[in-house]
Amino acid sequence: MRKTLMLLLAGLAALLVATSVATADPNKSVTISASKPIVVYGHSVTLSGKITPPASNQKVDILAQPFGLSTMSAFSSTETTNGGQWSTDVKPTIETMYQARWNTETSSTVTVKVRPALTLTLVSKSGRIGTFSVTALAARPFAGKFVNVQRVTSFGTATLKKVTLDANSKATFKVRLTHKRIRLRVVMPTSQAAPGYITGLSNVLIARR
Repeated sequence: MRKTLMLLLAGLAALLVATSVATADPNKSVTISASKPIVVYGHSVTLSGKITPPASNQKVDILAQPFGLSTMSAFSSTETTNGGQWSTDVKPTIETMYQARWNTETSSTVTVKVRPALTLTLVSKSGRIGTFSVTALAARPFAGKFVNVQRVTSFGTATLKKVTLDANSKATFKVRLTHKRIRLRVVMPTSQAAPGYITGLSNVLIARR
């Protein structure tokens, strides 16, 4: 009796596998790619792909898994155009993994990394001393994190000082303007931006004494 039951179970398992193989269609697929692998917080990236066989007006669901979450979830949807092509713009607020789903077909995944948005401005100037302000913007604050103030030259960059951000992710600092024309920028290293963010780079600001 036990032997007969085991044979029946084995036969049922083989039948299920055979059915699965028979119903799977290797000729159907959906792809996904990102227009750029890294964006600055607040900026968009275009996701695009294609379904096979090509068909228009087909619904493609976009799934997303932001950093810190363990599963994909429905994010948005779009429709294919002629040739089975599809595209949509997304604005990740933190490192996010995306996937496309068309009917029962799912694509591979693509990851878009995010940089904090750093803005450097000149507050005032007195003689050869310039007062500057930097603001870091992302989906979470960077209180207590530091940024490097760098001088930018044709030969590369040189770090002038390290500045710690306050509770509003801002900092004000002074720089001695040793040249008639100086180019400055602020960099937040990945060690300070992580988790979920990579190195942030501000605009390059030209200051004249």
